[in-house]
Amino acid sequence: MWGDRRSARVLDAGGALLEGRTLVDARATLEQFGAVHVKRTGIADLAGAREALEGLGFGEAERFVLGGRTSASWQNKWVEPGLRRLDFYPPDLWLLPNNEVQYQRCSPRWVLFYCHRAPMVGGRTFVHSADEVLRSLRRDGAMGTALADKIVRKGLMIETGFLDRNDPRKAENYFQSWQERFQTDDPDAALARARAARDDYDQCWFREEELLGEHGVKLRTLMTRITLTALFDDERDGARYLRFPRLALDAPCAKNGYRRFPLGDGEELDPREASLLLRVYDETREGVEWTDGDLVLFDNLRYGHSRESFEGEREVYVAMAGELWDPREKRPERTQRAPSHAAERARFAPGPSGARYALSAQSTDRETRLAARTFDCRGAIDDETAATIREEFRKHGALHLRRTGLGADDAAALDERTLSLLGFGGEHTFSWGGMNSGRTTRKALSRELRATDEYPSHLWLLPHNEVLYQRTMPSRLLFYSPRACEITQGGRTFVHSARELERWLLTEGRRGRALVSRLRAVGQRIEMGFLDERHPAKRKNYFRSWQDRFETDSRSVAEERCRASAHQFDECWWKEEASIDGEARFTLMTRVTVPGFYREPETGEEWLFFPRISLDPPAIENGHRRYPWGDGSELSDDEVTLLLHGFLATREGVHYEAGDVLIVDNVRFGHSRESFDGPRSIGVAMAGSFSTTHMLASSSAAQGGPT
Repeated sequence: MWGDRRSARVLDAGGALLEGRTLVDARATLEQFGAVHVKRTGIADLAGAREALEGLGFGEAERFVLGGRTSASWQNKWVEPGLRRLDFYPPDLWLLPNNEVQYQRCSPRWVLFYCHRAPMVGGRTFVHSADEVLRSLRRDGAMGTALADKIVRKGLMIETGFLDRNDPRKAENYFQSWQERFQTDDPDAALARARAARDDYDQCWFREEELLGEHGVKLRTLMTRITLTALFDDERDGARYLRFPRLALDAPCAKNGYRRFPLGDGEELDPREASLLLRVYDETREGVEWTDGDLVLFDNLRYGHSRESFEGEREVYVAMAGELWDPREKRPERTQRAPSHAAERARFAPGPSGARYALSAQSTDRETRLAARTFDCRGAIDDETAATIREEFRKHGALHLRRTGLGADDAAALDERTLSLLGFGGEHTFSWGGMNSGRTTRKALSRELRATDEYPSHLWLLPHNEVLYQRTMPSRLLFYSPRACEITQGGRTFVHSARELERWLLTEGRRGRALVSRLRAVGQRIEMGFLDERHPAKRKNYFRSWQDRFETDSRSVAEERCRASAHQFDECWWKEEASIDGEARFTLMTRVTVPGFYREPETGEEWLFFPRISLDPPAIENGHRRYPWGDGSELSDDEVTLLLHGFLATREGVHYEAGDVLIVDNVRFGHSRESFDGPRSIGVAMAGSFSTTHMLASSSAAQGGPT
């Protein structure tokens, strides 16, 4: 297990988690995505970890203090206010996925792990998406679907026994004794206290053991049982998340407190079902190696966690916050609530100089720290590493590769062999349509790589799917940075999950739901013009001239070639431009209507395409570019502002180091670029293809035919 490789969403704190607003950025990432591994925190001791708690939403007012089943001899419980040593289960065990404090009706909502001392080998903390576990089960066919439905229908049961402290087998049992757990030596009092703990147990009883204790009295184990629903409810948006079914890898016995994890009606999973669940748990692991000072933060509703076995000393502490109640229980009112920091990174202010929209300085500050899913190549992309990268990319859709071993300041270092290993070389290469296709001039960096479109560096390029303006699009993108881009320089490439943007819009109430519905119904138009290369204003326009784009000086030939490119343009027409020299100049205008969602032909699954929006009106400087709805009507100011908020809220990205590679699924993710200063040279390769042609008929019908 230690030899396998995984990715995780990582936030690089730059050695200064406790400085600036990095704590706010980390908390916002946690709330948005549900899990994040924070590296290079600069925290060196427990006092530093405690100092971080308040800013991360784990302060005294939000603290969750319940839970803990292992005995005092196995754990050092409270070491700092708000921090406890993790239950020290034996290091040779792989602890299977679970929700923290799952064994009672009230669990913490937010969980923080602080690694003070990383083990020599192994010991990673993995997180597992509840959504992905349920999807993986249902993708597995009839058996997986039946198992998922049965778990949801029947719920879960947990049985745990607390041995007598005088039981000779207690030395091998790491749970508390019933005397320690219920703070009494009187068995009748212990049973009464257990039965009174209605948030912890449904049923309690004594199990008679064959062994005798002091004075020849037969020993007894206090058994407990609780039944829980299989789905948690998120009170914020009504979404429901799977509570992780526990699995036992050994039979009930005194060593493990006779623990059992059947379904809610007492039915045990059969060996095939247990094997399937174990495989899904293995497939959904997300996690990278611990280093001293690291944090792992996760939402105990949306994620479960597990721990691999390890060698050497491992010192990890946990903090918990908020409350998560079983849906069948009436949740008590709380006077204090955990703070929400997500909105602090998604603020917009009125634009200067009459502009309708502008990002606030805080929103676009290059020093705002964001997370991205990263994979450590450990210095080389060899055959084995590339195979793991391809599998991680298949599962997650966007992956930032670090420590690739590729040469710095040399685009050719990403050679054809490495590109092929990653699925971007040879027969996989997307047909660019020639160096003259596209809207800006292409510059070759190597045989396989092209420079990214050279839009002005002061612009934030908003999220988009690559080549959305034509019917056939690349399915995969690769960005390569031969040189580092420092944090003060900017220039990050952000990825934006289509799922997350759709979910974000749907949680924005009626206006968000209306926007998604309209996008699905009518799609969007993309209008843009190619100026005459001789027009005096051409130097202010960074798109290509029609002469360059269509490789001719003849207007009639250019129009003919434009109309023949039916996979790129629905309509073409000429717009006469005024010119100070009195000579007539013409712009070749183009229009294409694109769907708002991509529908997989085989599965019917849909993915939102990122709507294009413009922050300035059509003008000669931008080629009279417009992005109306598919029916020709303009997006309202409120719709544009809503999309800007969504784009900002779904950013994922880290700063490039020399040799970094970013690979992106062009269906599941859009991508954007922040403004930058100084040198930046990013190469891009495209691979695979998919078509939206099969959606034209339904789109035309929805709009009432062509216009």
